[in-house]
Amino acid sequence: MNIIGLIPVRLESSRLPNKAILEIAKIPMILHVVRRAQLSQTLDRVVVCTDSYKICDMCVENEIEVVLTKSTHINGTERIAEAANILNLDDETIIVDIQGDEPLLRPYMIDNVADYLLKNKAFDIVLPFIEIFGEESHSKVKLVVSGNNVVYMSRKNVPYPFLKDAIYKKHLSIIAFRMDALAKFAASKSTPLEEIEGIELLRAIEIGLKVGTFQEYGETLSVDTIEDYERVQRLMIRDEIYLESQK
Repeated sequence: MNIIGLIPVRLESSRLPNKAILEIAKIPMILHVVRRAQLSQTLDRVVVCTDSYKICDMCVENEIEVVLTKSTHINGTERIAEAANILNLDDETIIVDIQGDEPLLRPYMIDNVADYLLKNKAFDIVLPFIEIFGEESHSKVKLVVSGNNVVYMSRKNVPYPFLKDAIYKKHLSIIAFRMDALAKFAASKSTPLEEIEGIELLRAIEIGLKVGTFQEYGETLSVDTIEDYERVQRLMIRDEIYLESQK
């Protein structure tokens, strides 16, 4: 069984154009993500999936495996599904979806999510969460969980603290898929809850896929705005993985 890391990335970001190739400590952001994914102890391959010729050229120049995908995908999950088909991955493959805008990615998180899916046969898809307290942010997706099953996801603070205070479970964007689940997702049309919340994995829940979760420790930071970009630049120069790579 192979475990493949697929990194969907595009240049046309509305809030921060060309963010994938913005330099952080003199290295384009997408290269930070790839190099951290390559430090995973679990992944057999790491492949960038993009519709950008500029990113393709950058990957080739840096000896990074890359797949050119269509520009019509509405989300990253559809993009990695096309890439998986292009790569002709077999049904036993585990796919780990790694976001291309998280340059402070911790490699152990990739290992943990892949390991959890391998050990828990009942789940089609697995994603981790971290606990957050009393924070309302539409950019942070929160999970409603029963046992280790994800029953709903929302940009609002859920569950609502009507009778007692709630500890919210923030979805970390490292997602492990079984190959057949990824194919079923990509073959399905957008679903009502997905379109309301703008959360693509609600489609998986709505079409009957079993989504599991577990608590992770540590944090990742997605770069969505210029403020995020400036913060990551400050954090990177003190980051132990980056510092080790410079020796």
